[in-house]
Amino acid sequence: MLAEASPTVEEEDSTQTDTCYTSTSSGASLTAGRSGSSTGGAGNYQARTRKRWSGAKNNLSSRLNSPAAIDGVHGSVEADYISPGQLYSTESGRMFHAGQILIVLVGLPATSKTLLSVAITRYTRWLGVRTSSFHVSEYRRDKTANDVGPLPEDYFLAKPMTQAGSKFRQEILDEVLEDIHRFFRQDKGQLAIYDCLNIIRSDRERLAREFAEFNIKVLLIESIVTNEELLSHNIEMAATSADYHGWNKQDAMKHYLQRVKLNKPFYEQMTPSEGLSYLQYFNFGEKIVLNDNDHGFLVNKIVFFLMNLRHKRGCIYFARCGTSDNDRYVHDEVLNEEGIRYSKALTDLVLKQVSKRRAERNESLACQIPTSPLSFPSANSADDSPVLSANASQKSTDSISKLYLRQRTSGEENSENSFTVWTAPRKRTYDTAMFFLEKGVTVRQRSQLQQLHPGCVADLSEGEIKEKFPTEYKEYLKAPYHYRFPRAESYHDLAVRIEPLLLEMERMCGDLLIIGHETALRVLYGYFAACSSQEIPSLSFTRDDLIEISLRPFENIITKIPIVVNK
Repeated sequence: MLAEASPTVEEEDSTQTDTCYTSTSSGASLTAGRSGSSTGGAGNYQARTRKRWSGAKNNLSSRLNSPAAIDGVHGSVEADYISPGQLYSTESGRMFHAGQILIVLVGLPATSKTLLSVAITRYTRWLGVRTSSFHVSEYRRDKTANDVGPLPEDYFLAKPMTQAGSKFRQEILDEVLEDIHRFFRQDKGQLAIYDCLNIIRSDRERLAREFAEFNIKVLLIESIVTNEELLSHNIEMAATSADYHGWNKQDAMKHYLQRVKLNKPFYEQMTPSEGLSYLQYFNFGEKIVLNDNDHGFLVNKIVFFLMNLRHKRGCIYFARCGTSDNDRYVHDEVLNEEGIRYSKALTDLVLKQVSKRRAERNESLACQIPTSPLSFPSANSADDSPVLSANASQKSTDSISKLYLRQRTSGEENSENSFTVWTAPRKRTYDTAMFFLEKGVTVRQRSQLQQLHPGCVADLSEGEIKEKFPTEYKEYLKAPYHYRFPRAESYHDLAVRIEPLLLEMERMCGDLLIIGHETALRVLYGYFAACSSQEIPSLSFTRDDLIEISLRPFENIITKIPIVVNK
């Protein structure tokens, strides 16, 4: 189908009055709560005086045309940006009557702060909130790339000891904070996430005072990691970041561990005596402590998201279902011979890829776990505890033979060693997973994965639609994401239906394969690749490729893997 500019819903937000819009269709409805609005048409005091969807720029990029596609979570949010899960929009750019909010991340290095900032950015952008993450590490890398001269040795301290280190660090922090102010002031930003150490109490209090002067609410999220295995994994991931490009991995991990050790004496854990709103996030969701939360619905929505967020080591795979003889929506058909061959090839490829990924992961775990005596602060005590004990290393090594070649699921979707297949309820979709069932892999039917309901245009070609429904076809071309044909769903309806699955996927730790129709895969991919609503209808998923999404702290890595079907 053709995809052109998707429109934008308009709503007055500053007067705290709502206008709730359904997706565009020939039978779309409008319920207004606006008082004193001008009459837009004779005899209809509720008629719209403006277009429901403003003309958004058509910025379609080829997100799936290259072998490694791009995660757009760090892309800028344009003024006319409409997200896939967005229920409405406002002229001010603010959602849920929540005002402007600054999330300040707190914690030592290797405590998943960057992962948290990216995850919150991805989810809130999906909801339609204008969100941007501000990573101090990115500003520092940009500055050192452009400026001549070495980085001061004590720069990585929360409180540098030398004048050069203090000056360099303060210049970067000032630049970051100025960009945050600009984001709120000029870019209609609603939620900014400040990714920095912020481990000194006086620094946190200063930030809260500074932004309170501009009526910007401040929520601090302190990430505390006491789990040795999680800490070791975070250090290993940090050692593969841009900071250590070209380094030996062991040397990089030792250097990063040194950052933890050097900053520990400056770490002041948050307490209620600071008088700030904060959330303490233990071991990536193991326990959450919330103090003085008075920021309303949006913050509570973020807290609920964090309650479902889990540390992941597995990958997510997307694949089309196999073919049937007639490929008709109105008939719930079974697979044909070609579809069965495709199912077999898909099963072999996915199990091989999962086994390969686990072998690499566990080989790294066995060979490169740090056993340094450096210490890490306990959440409940000031006493030192080893960064990683020898016993933990031995347990991980002993378990490798049991994990890395195993292809069957443990039956626990919250285990990092689980492997699950989700399919839509239709016969050919579920039957595409038949060979996984034979191998003992858990296969679940999820009703939310049902393809977009085409309504009156079911099983019609684009030419037939244009001929039989010329008016509706023209309206569709104006808004392919939001338009509903008669008795049909829009992509936006599908996104709202799928949202509960997104939280469930965030809660899973292992590998997941989703077999579905192209329409459902487009929406799911749109979340994990941070696509806009304009991009989703044009995404192409073929039976020639398996899409692998590797979930990383800073961005997701998306790869296309060819599916070879034996004739």
